[in-house]
Amino acid sequence: MSLVAPTPLGFERSPVAGTTLEDLDLPALHAYLRRRVPGLRGPTPRDPAAEPPPLDPAAAERAAQRLGLVGLLAAQAVPTVVGLLAFGTAPQLARPEWGVSCVRVRGASLADPVAARSDIEGRLETLIADTLAFVRSNTRVAPNLMSPSDPAPEYPDDAVREALVNGLLHRDYRLSGRVSLRIFNDRLEVWSPGGLALPISLDDLAQHGGASFPRNPLLAATARHLGLLEQIGRGIPAIRRSIAGATALPVQFHTSQTEVRVVLPSYINASMGNVAGN
Repeated sequence: MSLVAPTPLGFERSPVAGTTLEDLDLPALHAYLRRRVPGLRGPTPRDPAAEPPPLDPAAAERAAQRLGLVGLLAAQAVPTVVGLLAFGTAPQLARPEWGVSCVRVRGASLADPVAARSDIEGRLETLIADTLAFVRSNTRVAPNLMSPSDPAPEYPDDAVREALVNGLLHRDYRLSGRVSLRIFNDRLEVWSPGGLALPISLDDLAQHGGASFPRNPLLAATARHLGLLEQIGRGIPAIRRSIAGATALPVQFHTSQTEVRVVLPSYINASMGNVAGN
């Protein structure tokens, strides 16, 4: 077991140099603030389809500061790390390392030919959606004899999503590496920079669940309120359960002081007994 790479308390609330409030999707941010801060909701409009009145900019800025989404840098309001990740229009313009690198390799190692690759950029919600789209476009499905209209995917969507969300939410955002998703003929890997935040075993969490120790608690809380995760400690067990429903091969978890890597076995490749094929 390898572990601890603690992130300074409050790092998530750090203002991001080189950005301004114009780097945020303000309508999306204001909609979030209305949900999270009761005093900003205002009276319920008579017409349910009517647009709510615009927020007072000063009140919205104060609320965003309270939630850790906006901070002050040289007396100017700018997005924080979490604010830019959750609501930035193009966060990678300021922090290129905050994207996801995706690659499909025809073989079982990175030395084999690359069939497809994509550098996914955008805010957290976009990173998740576009990375999952890459996986669907570059993996296979198997016929389902019981339900021909519902073929079985090579990797359960729930398992891939949980591994990806964990990688994005728990990575160390101080490091320059990107989260990477690598698809091989026999497996899919999600790699994230930074070891675990606490000296705990991923295998124990996968077995029992019930604990959530996010490296970035504010980011995790914001993602939870955006509906991107549950944060009740069952993400890793859910990955194992989802894979177990598709193949007898185990999920693998690798950790060190500098990385976390989750390896999902290919359901189709295992059934074919073939590592070298397409």
